[in-house]
Amino acid sequence: MKRLRGSLNDHRAGRLVVSALGIILAMLALDVWQDFSNGASAQHMAGEVIMISLGATALGVLWASASRRAGHLAASLDHTREDLQTWREKARLYSEGLSAEIDRQFEIWGLSPAEKEIALLMLKGLSFKEAAGIRNASERTVRQQAQDVYRKANVTGRNEFAAWFLEELLVPRS
Repeated sequence: MKRLRGSLNDHRAGRLVVSALGIILAMLALDVWQDFSNGASAQHMAGEVIMISLGATALGVLWASASRRAGHLAASLDHTREDLQTWREKARLYSEGLSAEIDRQFEIWGLSPAEKEIALLMLKGLSFKEAAGIRNASERTVRQQAQDVYRKANVTGRNEFAAWFLEELLVPRS
């Protein structure tokens, strides 16, 4: 993404240079017209026309280069958007699968609806105080429900409870 941002900044700078060169060429053309109207020498006029020709050639080259670069940037952005959409879809599927497995395990342990909610809040990393605020319950009630979850899951506390779910996800690749 940094590379893409850098390319976009380069593209903007290129457009600025092309625009400035276009303005300079327009001013030179106006000067040639005024010189012609005032009867300037042919040698003077030829020099200015050559300058305009060179500037117009440079402008054309820069414009073509900027257009190609813009095309590459657009293609890169489209590719990045496609990759992002693919990643989001995979993440959604993995999340749904993980949620289903967590629910299945809660059922195996026989957690009540309140205990399931507390268990999910603990897995999300909320403190007992935060969970109590969300559930409109006392912190003491949440602590007791957490103890019931630990007992039913046959774990000793919050860390072991979270590790029960994460252990299989964090196996190193061989």
